[in-house]
Amino acid sequence: MLNIILRNVLIISTMLTLSTFASAQTTYTKIGGITFGSDGSTASTIGGTTFINKSDGTTATAQKVGETTFINSSAGVTSTISKVGNTKFVNSSDGISSTINKVGNTTFINSSTGSTTTIQEIGNILFTNSTE
Repeated sequence: MLNIILRNVLIISTMLTLSTFASAQTTYTKIGGITFGSDGSTASTIGGTTFINKSDGTTATAQKVGETTFINSSAGVTSTISKVGNTKFVNSSDGISSTINKVGNTTFINSSTGSTTTIQEIGNILFTNSTE
């Protein structure tokens, strides 16, 4: 369950921190209890809380309560992730919402801003591609 929370947090963290480039790719590698992003971000779970240090210097925490994951960012943005059927819904305090669907080993994220992100897991590495 912690891996699922961590993966969800990394997906959201990636989605929230992508730059304005037409295409961006970030890989994540887990070593021990810490996940390292090729963009310089890290995430680790202690107890029921995941701590995220993003490459832009901001931090976030994520906790799962029941079926909802709560993410609080030092940038002042709070987000929730809820699952209905096979679709996860992300709602953020900055007005951006997204849906997340997984087909095979590929996760598809569609944002209310018009951007789309795909995440593929190969071995213990996650590859993300985004268009904005």
